[in-house]
Amino acid sequence: MFDFSGKTVVITGGSRGIGAAAVRAFARAGANVAFSYNKNYKAAMELAQKCERHSGSVFFAECDVSVYTEVEPFLQKVEKKFGVPHVLVNNAGIWNEASFDTINVDIWRKMLQINLDSVFYFTTLVARRMVEHGVRGSIVNISSTAGQQGEKDHAHYAATKAAIISYSKSLAGELGPHGIRINSLAPGWVDTDMSAEAIKRDQEAILKKMPLGFVPVAEDIAPGILFLASDMARAITGSVLSVNGGSVLCD
Repeated sequence: MFDFSGKTVVITGGSRGIGAAAVRAFARAGANVAFSYNKNYKAAMELAQKCERHSGSVFFAECDVSVYTEVEPFLQKVEKKFGVPHVLVNNAGIWNEASFDTINVDIWRKMLQINLDSVFYFTTLVARRMVEHGVRGSIVNISSTAGQQGEKDHAHYAATKAAIISYSKSLAGELGPHGIRINSLAPGWVDTDMSAEAIKRDQEAILKKMPLGFVPVAEDIAPGILFLASDMARAITGSVLSVNGGSVLCD
């Protein structure tokens, strides 16, 4: 359904989970995919090797997305390899539990730096290059149902994901005249290594909040990302696409 042949796609946090599923999906659609990883070189290399049989090319490099001085050099490498990006997927993020009586300044700041600052860094730099080169591009920011309705014991996480939604909506008006669309995609529970332990522990309660009766996997999320990035969504900007098994309807 999707053809990204000749397009350059940048995905942050692409070595695992939703990011890795997106890398595979865009590669299958013919894109030149560049993704960042933080520590797991082995996972990044294995993913790139698995994508080699697809028509698109894959490039990856280490980058701490929370550090601005690492983001700019990473994007320079991407541009040297593939040219100015046509699509940016801000996927990198962390999720952990911290109630009001256990959270501290370090936990709060790390959450904001990785989940929110990184979105600002990549979006600003990529959008400016798109405008400079006349690229009519698309930016997809991964939010969460937590950003739509809050999440008990995860207020710091929910705050970053709600901010991503508002940030995307706000920039949609600025970037639209340049032919650049920016949207959010909001997963809920997704069966990845980041959430596997929590899902196993609370599976019964989680499934009760899933009208469709199952917890999505990363491959269920990737098609929504491709859709928002594609020309099929040419009239969509400033929107939030919920891909969460209907869980956002609950509570």
